[in-house]
Amino acid sequence: MKNTSRIVVAMVLIIGTGLVHGAWTSRWRLSPGLARLAARLNTVPEVLGDWKATSKRELPQREMAMTGAAGYISRIYTNPTKGLAVSVLLLSGLPGDITTHTPDVCYPGAGYTLGNTENFERKYGADQRAEFQTAMASRSGANPSYLRLYWAWRSSKGWSAPQDARWALAAEPMLSKLYVVRETGGAKIDPKDDPCNEFMTHLLPALDSAMSDPTQQPAGTSTSVVPES
Repeated sequence: MKNTSRIVVAMVLIIGTGLVHGAWTSRWRLSPGLARLAARLNTVPEVLGDWKATSKRELPQREMAMTGAAGYISRIYTNPTKGLAVSVLLLSGLPGDITTHTPDVCYPGAGYTLGNTENFERKYGADQRAEFQTAMASRSGANPSYLRLYWAWRSSKGWSAPQDARWALAAEPMLSKLYVVRETGGAKIDPKDDPCNEFMTHLLPALDSAMSDPTQQPAGTSTSVVPES
């Protein structure tokens, strides 16, 4: 699809901005728990409803070490029936690494203008919810691009998107950061109506299932029942 190349570039931007930070800190240590989490990422399905992973980017070992990620998935899921493509980047590692290089840092440095950031809540399943931040990133010129971005962190308490994640999630033994990105072609669509939102109906339960420690209550669950939106 014609927009696929643009969201591939978006994933590369997000990954690349972590290189300097990771090299500077040089404090990545792979604990047994983090190693198990990294291994579980490989079980995230490549088919989610009508969406199928049609492209995967493999990170060289040097990039893996420098970003501080112990494990990751970098995929583009497409829905041929609807002619849509959505990129998914998931990085797992230590909080000090996984809470850095957010879109407000990396996208302006790559020539994008980042719009206002909004909080966005996605209810899914019977009693689960995920909190995201979302924004538009736009770039003009010979190769214009208009991206809808969603991002959140998964801790032992589920999916959240605090304004200062580095402070709010510092006590976690490990974290995962999720980006969901779509090229909009310039169309102005409310975050709740964006196709990414429908895609996350399939994605979030699959991530919870793949990433949860089977000996503990899955992260993202709640004691209260929230009706499906």
